[in-house]
Amino acid sequence: MKKLFYVRHGQTVMNVQGLLAGQIETPLTDEGREQAEAAGAVLASEYPKIDLIVSSLLSRAYDTAKLIADQIDYPHEKILTNTLLAERSFGVREGTVFTFEGPFNTSKEYRALDKVKNAETFEQVHQRAAKALDYLRSLPEDNILVVSHSGFGRALRLVVQERPYIHDYTHDDTRIGNAEIVELI
Repeated sequence: MKKLFYVRHGQTVMNVQGLLAGQIETPLTDEGREQAEAAGAVLASEYPKIDLIVSSLLSRAYDTAKLIADQIDYPHEKILTNTLLAERSFGVREGTVFTFEGPFNTSKEYRALDKVKNAETFEQVHQRAAKALDYLRSLPEDNILVVSHSGFGRALRLVVQERPYIHDYTHDDTRIGNAEIVELI
């Protein structure tokens, strides 16, 4: 693998509603589909040819991957999916309104999600991201696009940069916007 690109899924219904989606299915909005198509157009015109797309199984990511694939002439049937790329589980808080007490990246409430019943901790997501990176590095393709989620993407970025999980959500440089293209490697 020479290059690893990352795209977070497009905007979803639950994003608009201000709800924690986690591993709950939520569809893309019209704007989210437009964001995905725009990301695909940028990938087609400004990036090296994508040899492989690997996506989360959650429909918001997989649908984003298919919309990008349409823009870069990549066959849908060749999109791989991997459970390692799922969004962080927020346990019993999934589907609930999430309000921040301050800026997104310093919210005490967000860090408190580590203590929510059945939630995946920052450390666990970081460990899963490390396994995902090993998997991605094992693939023979040169230019790989991963389509996944915000929380997982932040963890993967930290793993690639060899930064500890403790920094997750405390530094704005790990934030990934909807359908934003990030070159990780």
